[in-house]
Amino acid sequence: MTADATRARQRLFVRDPITADSEIELAPEQSHYLEHVMRLKPGTPVKIFNGLDGEWLGTISELRKKKGRVTAEQQLREQGQELGPTLVFAPIKKQRLDFLIEKAVELGVEKLQPVITQHGITDKVRLDRLQAQVVEAAEQCERLTVPEVCEPVRLLDWVANLPENHRLLFCDETGSGSPIGEVLSQLLAKGAGSFIDNTNVVNHAIVIGPEGGFSADELERIRKQPFATPVSLGPRILRAETAAIAALTVFQDRIGDWSARPVTRD
Repeated sequence: MTADATRARQRLFVRDPITADSEIELAPEQSHYLEHVMRLKPGTPVKIFNGLDGEWLGTISELRKKKGRVTAEQQLREQGQELGPTLVFAPIKKQRLDFLIEKAVELGVEKLQPVITQHGITDKVRLDRLQAQVVEAAEQCERLTVPEVCEPVRLLDWVANLPENHRLLFCDETGSGSPIGEVLSQLLAKGAGSFIDNTNVVNHAIVIGPEGGFSADELERIRKQPFATPVSLGPRILRAETAAIAALTVFQDRIGDWSARPVTRD
């Protein structure tokens, strides 16, 4: 890694393709942040990524009046797959939702799927706000991809339309499921814990209930699905954001990417 790369403290998600010597246009809010909050100047090294072309070292070439550009110079990391689970969750109160989104991105989710449930406390979701939080979290935790934020749908509609290549773990607070770590270890032992099964991509989804819990109808309908497995998160009732973090942590430890060798950064 070059000296400039070690000095690049800011990391930015950009929309444009990145190639050597390409000029990347920054969004107005990015330019404002770099100039007025971070007090950076043209010539400052930064890191950029777009989810397709890997991570690059660049230099700020222009920064004024909410207009900025970065010149891409050297690829630091090649693009790789970042396969992760879909987190299915009911919207919760603002500060707790902020925390849930940030930590879910750090824990490697591939998609975030808000769902409307019968006992949910709200059915309002600001997708633009969620998307901004997802981008910021991806920049901070040095992911190469930004998770997809899906349009909210009703939980039972989402379950009914789920493709066959999904494995669904739903966190059942009634205690009907086996411990999540045990379930995942069994999947791994059977060779069913991989994201690739007979060359087909397998999508894992973790469903977290709302603060009021799943309704009886929701539990019954989900349990009838052949691809759904109830799991337990222990003997205590967890808040929605705690349940999400707990489930994702065990998932990544048992069958996710925590076994991968970490990227060395000089």
